Amino acid sequence: MKVSFIATMLAAVYGGASLASAGVVITPVFADQVVKKSAGDCPYGVVTPIGCACMKEDIEKQGHGN
Repeated sequence: MKVSFIATMLAAVYGGASLASAGVVITPVFADQVVKKSAGDCPYGVVTPIGCACMKEDIEKQGHGN
């Protein structure tokens, strides 16, 4: 039981670290935070100065907004 808990926690930590290093923005952004795409940027969503993200309007359309 303890081994699986530790393995799960390690996977969460290392999985989160790899996601963060990929340049994925977790917080939705607004239109004034978006920059122009270059070749190979963000196959989904929009580009921000710190990585790829979903637009706030897209999240609200899906029913996940506040």
